[in-house]
Amino acid sequence: MTKIPTGPYGVGLWKYIRRGWNTFARFLTFEGGSVHWEVNFTRLIKDWELESVSSFLDLLYSVIVHKYEEDKLIWKLSPDKGFQVKSFYNAICAPGFGSFLWKSIWKTKAPPRVAFFSWTAALGKILTAENLRHRGIILVNWCCMCKVARESVDHLLLHCTYAKELWDMIFVLFGIHWVMPRSVMAMFDCWQGNLGSYQNTVIWRAIPHCVLWCL
Repeated sequence: MTKIPTGPYGVGLWKYIRRGWNTFARFLTFEGGSVHWEVNFTRLIKDWELESVSSFLDLLYSVIVHKYEEDKLIWKLSPDKGFQVKSFYNAICAPGFGSFLWKSIWKTKAPPRVAFFSWTAALGKILTAENLRHRGIILVNWCCMCKVARESVDHLLLHCTYAKELWDMIFVLFGIHWVMPRSVMAMFDCWQGNLGSYQNTVIWRAIPHCVLWCL
């Protein structure tokens, strides 16, 4: 619920809305099924504010108000059935919305706890020194391995000198020339299909999980 308004805000409309519909309805007149708004400002409108006021009124008139119906919250993806987890899931999984392929983490043959660690790392949530400092824990923010750069998730698992040596060894073994992406999530996004001369996709897709877990 909206907090009790205090002081003038330029438009006193929202004060009346909170006090109840009977008071709010004083600003509405029904004309042939349409709504006419009467908005009173607490001061005169300046010339440079006319465009903002016009946009505000356009927004008010863009909403259809029915005289004898109660206000209700509508879930646009399924307005007749209300909120549905399935419709929301389909929306966020649609092309162009969060294109990261989570199957590259959860659909591999890695043990569940290893896959969970990879998932947490991809989200940038593992307990590195940098993340611990964000939680208010006082400690030195440098990499526990190289003792040079700050210990972020991406540095610790991808770009640290010692981590880079391990990744380079893997790429040499599989005959691959690879430029490491900036983030763990980007690395998993690139780690798809068959690369190089190695055709066993089960083993290939499990490699990043194994390396991250070892680090």
